[in-house]
Amino acid sequence: MSALQKACSLLLGAMLIAGCSERTDPTASRVLPPASFAAVAPLTSVVTDPLGDLENRGNDYHDIIRAEVVKQGTNFVFVLTLAAPVPDNPALPSWADVMVWQPILDTDPTASPVGYPFTKNTANAFEFFIQHRVYRSGFVDPLDPASAADVLVDRRPLLTGGQAIVTPIQVTVDGAQITFVVDAALLGDPSTFNWLSVTAVAKAGDDVKNAYNKHVPFDFAPDFNLGAPLATWPQ
Repeated sequence: MSALQKACSLLLGAMLIAGCSERTDPTASRVLPPASFAAVAPLTSVVTDPLGDLENRGNDYHDIIRAEVVKQGTNFVFVLTLAAPVPDNPALPSWADVMVWQPILDTDPTASPVGYPFTKNTANAFEFFIQHRVYRSGFVDPLDPASAADVLVDRRPLLTGGQAIVTPIQVTVDGAQITFVVDAALLGDPSTFNWLSVTAVAKAGDDVKNAYNKHVPFDFAPDFNLGAPLATWPQ
C-alpha cells in the first residue's frame, strides 16, 4: 500500500480507501484539510471542576468534577460526573423538599423569567432547568403532580404571563455519572447558549404558586458563585 493510501486509511476510514486507490488524478487524492473534518465534528462544551469544593455540607455525590454537553443528531446530551456514586435513596436535609442535579441553560441573555422554580416575584436569567430530582417522601411538586424524577423545566412561558412547563425527559444514573438526553426542539434548537451545572436542595413555599422559596446549592461547575463566567456551547 502506498503512503497516500495509508493516509487515506487513517483519516477517512475503510470505506474511502477504495475511492483513494481508484483515482488517477494525483491532485484529487490529496488528504482533505482539517477544516473539512471540523465541519462534521460534534459540537461540544466541557467544564472541569475542582474536587472537594462543596458548600453547605454537601456530600461527595453532590460534588461535580466534570460537566459536558454535546449535540448528537436531534438531541442534546448533558453528562455530569460526580466525585462519588449517587445513592439509590440519598437523604435530604430535614427541612428540604427536593434535591436536584441539573444543567441549566441561558439561551436568551436579554431575558430573565420571573417565577417557578423560584417564587412568583423572583427573576432568574436561566430559561431551562434540566433536572434529576429526589423528593421528600410524600411531597408533590406544584407543577408536576406525578413528581417525576427526571424533567425539563421550560421557563419561557413566564415571560408572557404563562406558567413554566415541566416535561419528563430521559435520564440515566450510572454510579457517579448522570446523563440527560433532551430533544433539541424542546429547547428551541438553539445554535448557541450559556450554561452551568448545579447540585442543590430546595424547600417549597407555603403557597404552591410560589414554588420553591429556599434554594441551597452544594456545587457549581463552572464556579459561577465565585465569579467564574458561564460556559458556552459550542465551546
